[in-house]
Amino acid sequence: MSFLSRVLGLFGVLVAVAAVRADPVRYESIVFGSASVQRDVVFRTATNAKGETETLKLDVYQPVGDVERKRPAILWLHGGGFRPGNDKQQKYIVAMATEFAKRGYVCISSDYRVRAEQGTGAGRLPVLQDAVEDSRAALAWTRAHAAELGIDPNRLAVGGGSAGGMAAVSVVALESADAAKRGTTKLLALVDLWGSPSDDFLIGQVDANFPPTVIVHGTADQSVPFAQSEKLAARLKAAGVKHELLALPGAPHTPTMHMEAIVKTTTAFVFAALKK
Repeated sequence: MSFLSRVLGLFGVLVAVAAVRADPVRYESIVFGSASVQRDVVFRTATNAKGETETLKLDVYQPVGDVERKRPAILWLHGGGFRPGNDKQQKYIVAMATEFAKRGYVCISSDYRVRAEQGTGAGRLPVLQDAVEDSRAALAWTRAHAAELGIDPNRLAVGGGSAGGMAAVSVVALESADAAKRGTTKLLALVDLWGSPSDDFLIGQVDANFPPTVIVHGTADQSVPFAQSEKLAARLKAAGVKHELLALPGAPHTPTMHMEAIVKTTTAFVFAALKK
């Protein structure tokens, strides 16, 4: 083989390697063009604050054309102040579920009980308790239906925004404590979108049992103080939990004008947790 042939052959190998490296990486970048949505799947009934039986539903997002059968899944919890007016189809929740589904995840967006009258102080805890109980039921439903949905039940994450973020922190606290007690696999990650709770609105403990946690929060949030996310990050650091706080300077509550940065940070963080 001539010197020129060897050089051209080596060049071809390098081009091929470069092409492979340029391909999208599953779970890190978009590898599917769209996501399908199965809407309004009933996952439980519960008694609401009015004493009525309420049917709770969820939506399932899956990457179109995917053939994998052991996929990680994320449960997404909507915001809205635990009051009527928002549900599992809240715009940014739909956007996050779709973005992650196009990267290969299965995403579940579930409803939970809300109430117009909530009280103040400790009197608000019942609405959080309802939301946490319902969200843990949605997680249990996901585990029970993992095989038919092509989900790996040992790779489940929880994410939520605003009120949903507050509920998600408590859900993760309780799920983490149970996993530690039983010696079972803990959750993959927590995605807290501008929903870090105050000390008196938290069920469970933020401790070393927590999974890797990414927090996104606007520094000018007038609904949920940014300082609460700083405090949560400090607790995670003290507990030795891998975490990241994406502070959005000057951004208000629900800073969807920064969705590109939010998606980039959260997908990279969860992918890093998944690799471990």
